[in-house]
Amino acid sequence: MRPMRESKSILAACALWAIACASHADPPATPPPAAEPALVTRVSVLKEGGARLDWLGDRIAFDMTGPTGAFGVYTMRGDGSDVRCVTCGNRDLPARNVGQPAWHPSGRYLVVQAEKEQHRKVRFGHAVTPGAGVLNDLWVLDMQTGRATRLRDVGDAPGQGTLHAHFSADGRRMSWTEMEEKGGLRKGREMGYWALMVADFVTDGGPPRLENVHRYQPGGPGFYENHGFSPDGTRLLFTSNFEARRRFEAHIYSMELKSGKLTRLTTEGYNEHASFSPDGSRIVWISTVGNPDGGTDYWMMAPDGSRKRRLTFFNQKGNPQYAGRKVVVADLSWRPDGRAFAGYYREGGALESSSHPTKIVLVELRSS
Repeated sequence: MRPMRESKSILAACALWAIACASHADPPATPPPAAEPALVTRVSVLKEGGARLDWLGDRIAFDMTGPTGAFGVYTMRGDGSDVRCVTCGNRDLPARNVGQPAWHPSGRYLVVQAEKEQHRKVRFGHAVTPGAGVLNDLWVLDMQTGRATRLRDVGDAPGQGTLHAHFSADGRRMSWTEMEEKGGLRKGREMGYWALMVADFVTDGGPPRLENVHRYQPGGPGFYENHGFSPDGTRLLFTSNFEARRRFEAHIYSMELKSGKLTRLTTEGYNEHASFSPDGSRIVWISTVGNPDGGTDYWMMAPDGSRKRRLTFFNQKGNPQYAGRKVVVADLSWRPDGRAFAGYYREGGALESSSHPTKIVLVELRSS
């Protein structure tokens, strides 16, 4: 039987959203001006039940639970039509949870997380799903041949896993987050200790593989979640809690890969899932700021952290966008034209369940 201390540690590591978006969130910031909702011209549903996603050309790759209850990876057109499962029945991949897809810019490859085929028993099943990444290896799916190749094999332990892989715009590098130590009850360690990883993605001379792996933990031990490269490939966006003043506080950072210089882009609340617009002029991310119930909404800022503006008001009573219950928005991906993005939307709570329905929504932006 697993010791109680270890069980609590796994729960802390896998329940990132449950605790980060808890009802005792930071006090709300000054409400944005009434004109701010006009930044978003329309919000529409692309896919009921969809979750983490990546958009390339006219195809969106996303994960969702399938008939067996495990997560699989699917693709659909940008309007939500032509849904296809691209991992179902693939004999190369483990027959367990597969998700968190990210396109190679060529469209030929799709990197995914996959729960190990065989691993030690975990008390909390959410830990091994794509959103938590514990005991998840990194795989790449060749969309032309259908073959899948494992890129990163982590250890069989509660303190091992991967999250949020992304390719650089030129396709030559891949970044991801790797778990190094399981979570605990001490402040700052609730989600475990992670590191940012960057490597060359190589396809010549055999199956796809990673070479020249580099590890980054710029603020020392803490939670790090990779959000990918800037369009020019010089910077990496990520979330971390290494400067957090309170429990379950985390901030967005930009790191220059060549010099290691860090720029902190947010100042309060819980912040995550930052993404550069295709032209690099804007960053959209999610935050608890302004939501005393711990829900999250989408915000937008300049690459240096200035001009912060709230985009959605799903959690604000009296606003036309108000959902009527707590909403947690998360992972997002820009439409290639930069005029909209698709996002992962969940009602009722932080963890995925039948009582907390999920969907992928399209958020269209005003031209500016």
